[in-house]
Amino acid sequence: MNSSGFTNPTPDQVLTFLKGVKRIAVVGLSPQRSRPSYQVARALRGYSFEIVPVRPGVAEILGEKDYPALDQVPGKIDLVDVFRTAEHVPAIVD
Repeated sequence: MNSSGFTNPTPDQVLTFLKGVKRIAVVGLSPQRSRPSYQVARALRGYSFEIVPVRPGVAEILGEKDYPALDQVPGKIDLVDVFRTAEHVPAIVD
């Protein structure tokens, strides 16, 4: 345990969690095919995950409705994949 009281989960705990993931919000998903976020999201879809694009100013990515912010996504999100520069991450985590 570190000074914040957080302890990393065990590998078995991580595996159990990941087995339950079905719907993944991808914050910062680019509509450009050459970008890593696009390639990762496309690969995740290939593994039968539901992808929810989160990026302002875009109507849809990978054929999925896009949402301008994470708090505007309806329904349950199992996992959030963030493709933003480091200075933007704390606000997303909060």
